[in-house]
Amino acid sequence: MAAQDISQHHAALTHRLEVLAHEAINATDPLFQHRIGCDIREYRVLKMVQENPGIEFNEIMRITGLDRSLVSRLLRSLMDKEWIYRVNNPKDARRFGLHTNALGHQKYTEAKALSEAAEAILLKTLNPSEQDELNQTLGKILSWVRTDEYRALVGELEKSS
Repeated sequence: MAAQDISQHHAALTHRLEVLAHEAINATDPLFQHRIGCDIREYRVLKMVQENPGIEFNEIMRITGLDRSLVSRLLRSLMDKEWIYRVNNPKDARRFGLHTNALGHQKYTEAKALSEAAEAILLKTLNPSEQDELNQTLGKILSWVRTDEYRALVGELEKSS
């Protein structure tokens, strides 16, 4: 086993997940940019807007876990490409809902097919039941880390040091 393999094998789960995401994104991002005209993070935001018409800025931040400035930059890029548009809330001008237009819908459809093909390659090493188990496990962990109980337990670690 190579030194890199050993270090990753014994690394903390969060580190391995971060490395996995980084490697997979770096491998496929150029393909998204060439074929679709956006990077993977832009596609993820476009997907949220397409699948949740009227979604608001704060909801995108909450779902993605991305910081305010990055979400703002991604939305600005998608608006500059004229794939999405915003509709101000009539009761509160500081709030707005996001929507895709025809071009945004077309780009979403193309990117979704590309994303599904790339994910199939990523998961090719797992059989279908392992893929299902991985998806269920990751979903369970994600739901857990978003709870107040999880955050409280992590906070207790800080107090004990």
